[in-house]
Amino acid sequence: MSHTSDDTSTATAAATPPGDISQCPVDEATRLAWLETHRPGGSAGDITGGASDITPDAGTGADPSALSSARAVSSIPRTAAGGNWVYPSEQQFYDAMQRKGMAGAGERMDMRAVIPIHNDVNERVWRSIERWEGAETSVPAKEGTATETRAAPSLSLTSFQGDSKKVTPRAWIRHYLLRMDLPFDRHDWVVERRAAAGAVPRRIDYVIDFYMDKTRGVYLDVRPKLNTLEGCKRRLLHFLGL
Repeated sequence: MSHTSDDTSTATAAATPPGDISQCPVDEATRLAWLETHRPGGSAGDITGGASDITPDAGTGADPSALSSARAVSSIPRTAAGGNWVYPSEQQFYDAMQRKGMAGAGERMDMRAVIPIHNDVNERVWRSIERWEGAETSVPAKEGTATETRAAPSLSLTSFQGDSKKVTPRAWIRHYLLRMDLPFDRHDWVVERRAAAGAVPRRIDYVIDFYMDKTRGVYLDVRPKLNTLEGCKRRLLHFLGL
């Protein structure tokens, strides 16, 4: 059973209070790396399109470079905060670029292509984590004939860190021994898991490698880290197909 399926989902769009940009489950350095990867003419040009693909509505007089300040609320619960993590708006993403001296006039239009992909991929990461954690498990009933659904564990994202320059051991082996491409980004997510209401929460660390494939688009390699006994156990069971 694969835990890295690339299902497609869209975060719920909503205009939210400004808030701090740290509410987004991707740090600023990572967002900048995403833009570099998805800019027109780059390796992801086939799936993102570019500024030339976004044209103003003739006759409206609208400014084609205007960026939205609306933010999308993710499906990812935020540990000990109530509510879910919130993604940055087009304007916030662009402002982050400007602070790093990477923003140009033509790149304002790129935001409309990058933001939906950025948000959607993070939703896919969370769904992969849910599968690793057994969001819903069917087990045999006492009679052994029917099945019953076991209560899903409660999951939330505690913290995150992006470091596109830090190569994971698996990515290193794939690249230097198997001659595969290096991932264009790497995330480390800390997840809190409660097996049931009132249960003692457990911390589980995940590592995610992001690859760009010309035919598949963004490919995710999501797995528990091997820094705990629980992480090692889950990886072993997955390897054995259990």
